[in-house]
Amino acid sequence: MTVISEIEWDACLIEPRRDDEYERRYRQETGRPASGVRYVAGVPWLAEALIDWSVEIERRVVVDAELADLVGLVVSQDNSCRYCFATMRFFLIVLGVPDAKIRRLEEQLLSVDFSPEQRAALDFARRVSRSDPLPTPADLQTLRTHGYSDLEVAELVAVVGIHLFFNRLSTLIAMPPQPMESMTDRWYVRFVRPILALRLRNVRQYTKPVHLEPGESDGPYAHVIRGLDGLPLAGVLRRSVDEMLASTLLTRRCKLLVLAVIARAMGCQRSEDEATGLLSTDGLDRAEIDRILSHLSSPLLDPIEKLAIPFARETVWYQPMQIQRRGREVMETLSREQFLELVGVAAVGNVLCRASIAERTLA
Repeated sequence: MTVISEIEWDACLIEPRRDDEYERRYRQETGRPASGVRYVAGVPWLAEALIDWSVEIERRVVVDAELADLVGLVVSQDNSCRYCFATMRFFLIVLGVPDAKIRRLEEQLLSVDFSPEQRAALDFARRVSRSDPLPTPADLQTLRTHGYSDLEVAELVAVVGIHLFFNRLSTLIAMPPQPMESMTDRWYVRFVRPILALRLRNVRQYTKPVHLEPGESDGPYAHVIRGLDGLPLAGVLRRSVDEMLASTLLTRRCKLLVLAVIARAMGCQRSEDEATGLLSTDGLDRAEIDRILSHLSSPLLDPIEKLAIPFARETVWYQPMQIQRRGREVMETLSREQFLELVGVAAVGNVLCRASIAERTLA
């Protein structure tokens, strides 16, 4: 199996920008260094999502924390995300997991002797991550036969979704992985490690089930959000979707087309219907929407949409260097902030389709 650090990775597409207040909030709420968040500064909804989702990556309701960490490694490895894998590796080492164990997991993940319950959960995580095709109710039943409750199944979906969001965001802008990959070799890390470990343990917590507030179970993609009810991520996803669609860096129509083309590529009919239903109020009839999703082009598309739609289609399954080069081509027309918004919408769209399986836990 290929070592993650050897995967081809382009130079970063985005120039980092300082935002002292945002970075202070990020450090305070997540317990993590904030240098990486400079790459999303300038897109308010995406910056807020980065804080919210970073908090959720450490918060559990019922799933074992060690299993959640393993899911994160599996998803980052499965998506060839050097940045996310290196980040997870570093923080696991800070928390006391031996580097040799992590390397063994990286190199032999499929053959490690996990318990049947862990193996079932990790296999499920890979099914959700790949979604080629989308998971089915049979996949949920397999977990139930290993003793997982509906809430545990939904939380496993949520953990995969959170890591998918970060994988897409990090990979599509080619966030530099080298500093994190070499972090544990730096002389000063052994001195600051106890402080970092304490901060991480302080933000790692179990919480009681958190149910949606009145109104949160309505709105765009409510079927996905209701499937995650009981988990803090449900409300976070509600806010992220609403703020994403309200942003004006890209048109609402462009963002909905991005969401629709991702859903069409993945065969997620429910999510495609959601996007096309919203698009029907934005000046496109159903027949024209179908032509756009089938051919990725139309005389009715504006110049940005003509770039965004094919790029979005490629974010479903990709090789990092290939999609990063495509992103560089798209950036020749879009501003820094517009490209970041496009990346953020594509990341959320990929999560929404894959997390739609959580709705089946309600059946």
